Amino acid sequence: MKNKISLSLLLIVSVLWMSCNEDYLEKSPLGQYATDNFFTTAKGAEAGLNGAYSYLRHWDIVVWPYVMMGDISSDDTYHGNKNNKPGVEMNNFTFTPSSFGGAVCDNWYTGNFVLIARSNLVINSEPYFEFDDSLQKRILAEARFIRGFAYFNLVKAFGGVPKITDEIPELGGDFIPRATEEEIWQVVEDDLTFAFENLPEKSEFASEQLGRVTKGAASSMLARAYLFRNDFANVEKYAMEVINRGEYSLDPDYEGIFKLSGENGSGSVFEIQATHSDTGTKMGIDKYSTMQGSRTLGWGINSATPDLEAAYEIDDPRKHATIAYSGDTLYDGQTVVIRNSPNHGTNWNKKALLPKYAFDPSISIGGGGGGANNPVNVRIIRYADVLLMAAEALNENGKSGEALIYLNEVRNRARGGNSAILPDVTTVNKEDLKMAIWNERRVELGFEQGRYWDILRQGRAAELLHAQGITDYDAIKHKYFPIPQTEIDNTEGVIIQNPGY
Repeated sequence: MKNKISLSLLLIVSVLWMSCNEDYLEKSPLGQYATDNFFTTAKGAEAGLNGAYSYLRHWDIVVWPYVMMGDISSDDTYHGNKNNKPGVEMNNFTFTPSSFGGAVCDNWYTGNFVLIARSNLVINSEPYFEFDDSLQKRILAEARFIRGFAYFNLVKAFGGVPKITDEIPELGGDFIPRATEEEIWQVVEDDLTFAFENLPEKSEFASEQLGRVTKGAASSMLARAYLFRNDFANVEKYAMEVINRGEYSLDPDYEGIFKLSGENGSGSVFEIQATHSDTGTKMGIDKYSTMQGSRTLGWGINSATPDLEAAYEIDDPRKHATIAYSGDTLYDGQTVVIRNSPNHGTNWNKKALLPKYAFDPSISIGGGGGGANNPVNVRIIRYADVLLMAAEALNENGKSGEALIYLNEVRNRARGGNSAILPDVTTVNKEDLKMAIWNERRVELGFEQGRYWDILRQGRAAELLHAQGITDYDAIKHKYFPIPQTEIDNTEGVIIQNPGY
């Protein structure tokens, strides 16, 4: 008898009960529960939900493939470290389904299915809930946001993938084949819409619940999903929902957003929470900062291309806040070394700062932030992104004058009161304004792991990558990344490969 799902997914399910009560937001133990009544109480259901939240911090979600696919595959950055074989392949688009770069895709594929499986444990336990109806809806909305987020990650990377939503996977029956791309997009839309309709606003959460997904996060993620599909009517609808509710504002200090003191600020819409633990509890991000630099213990990975450097206008403060160069002094007074190795680049992601105390042997957190103990939050959606999504949609929808308002709001914050730089954009020519908005996204959101997905949905990936000498990029083949070869092998070919691989 064949398994209903692939071996890798069965392994995921086998560890879920070990992980469901991992603490994500609260710092006190959540206790122990028996599996036959785990989800009946609010405390049990929230513990299960925290098992999904906790995996958002994982290497497979916001570290290795997140940086490789979003940044290194784009025209903004390159691998930096010449010994980084996966990065070289991702940079040059020479990966195969079973190569070093293909393993990056495997991480992304498997990791997002872990999020789906953990979310499904909560969603499909709704019939057993025995607590307040309003809390039930909130917990379900949070779980469905996380599932929708995971399926969005998968569909934009691979197209159609197995659709596992209706029940907790179990043994028996045939392998689950890939659903159509449209079917997966429908899951994304349904889950995020449910989340939007049932989640509280950011201001309605108690302070100790900071970091949970909100109505604004769901609306922003819907806007991002529709943006990827060039559905500008819905991008406008959901981006304006966020703007008009008045829950968010741009932090005055752009550079300060990426300091520890800037976490969860007024412009934070969706941010993965991380906390350093002195006791070894894995409450942090696994090497997100460490891999993206050569400061002291970094790996020298992810360096800015000259093209990104040239994209900033003269004296744009965001360039200094985004790119760290050898010899720079960082926010905490720690000086960047003169390259760890001649194989490394000469600049790195300044937004992924690893605090100075991480290198203090008396309070070492291991490997410069390794071991899932890196205390730096990962900013997934910022309010500036929402404003720029609104600007792009409004321009596409024939409202260029309104688009200028939100574009210039972002530029005004960036100039930091210096009227001599970054003048307001005034053109209402649709094409010229589109290019101005696209460039503003690039410099405002640089090194935040979204550039490749932007140039892909804009239809410019081949043009821009070829201009940088990445001639192996094929617009047809590389519309999608390869399905991991392990998934094809484990399902005896029921899961089929994307064209061209």
